Amino acid sequence: MQTEPIIKSPIAVIRDVELLKDGTPMVYKKTEQGELTLHCFFPPGHEQTDHRTAVVFFHGGQWDNEMTSQFAPQALNFVSEGAVGIVVEYRVSSVHNTTPMEAIADAQTAILWIRKNNRYLGVDPEKVVAGGAGSGAHIALCAAMHKKVENDGFYSGKPDALILFSAIIDTTSKGIGMSKFASRREATRTSPTKNVRRKLPPMIFFHGVADPTVPVATVEKFCRRLQGKRNIARFVPFNRATHSFFNFNVNQQHFVQTLEAANGFLAEQGFLDLDPSVGQFVDY
Repeated sequence: MQTEPIIKSPIAVIRDVELLKDGTPMVYKKTEQGELTLHCFFPPGHEQTDHRTAVVFFHGGQWDNEMTSQFAPQALNFVSEGAVGIVVEYRVSSVHNTTPMEAIADAQTAILWIRKNNRYLGVDPEKVVAGGAGSGAHIALCAAMHKKVENDGFYSGKPDALILFSAIIDTTSKGIGMSKFASRREATRTSPTKNVRRKLPPMIFFHGVADPTVPVATVEKFCRRLQGKRNIARFVPFNRATHSFFNFNVNQQHFVQTLEAANGFLAEQGFLDLDPSVGQFVDY
């Protein structure tokens, strides 16, 4: 698969630098295409002896575009609530000439790396939350749902909970993204819709009712299937919202509402030390 590299504009580069300036960059993986970095944001007073929740974000971009800084504002929200916020660079076609399979592998490696380095990062290895949008939500779901997930014999690359925005949940011929995989079999086998089972991590899905990329009805149906297997899968639709509705630079009200609801969900599930009534789920 040959893809022309996308050159970021100077403004985009400056924006990335500004959003990531307070994060600590760390290499979590070495690949044939180069090193991959994640950026950690630590709360005030953080110590390596802490056992904090880690909230790890994977950006969107259809497995094509690199947007590592997309979730820096959301990461900082969770830092303000006492967690360690992390945004992850993973392999994309426009930069690394790769397929979604490499992105799926990178998500698992990043989660595993965080667990293995929990004493250095000051995080609880049993409280690693994965978040993402679009393709980033897809690879987070793959890490959570696949039966075989990267591990080192002690720690696993499977997240303990998920926060998902405009999630791509179907890469079969009925969904989107199949053509970006090396084969139809890979796209179908790894599709979250083909991996619904019991005992999955708790999840919350935020989705725009007017999303032209992933129809809201398909995500709602997916959540019902998860619930049918006795999983916790909270579905929060946003009226008149489209695919990128949750981003800070798109709609600040939706940005705040999704984070308030995410705070409440994580508190309810025992990942944040907050009143679970924070961010009660209402009709957005």
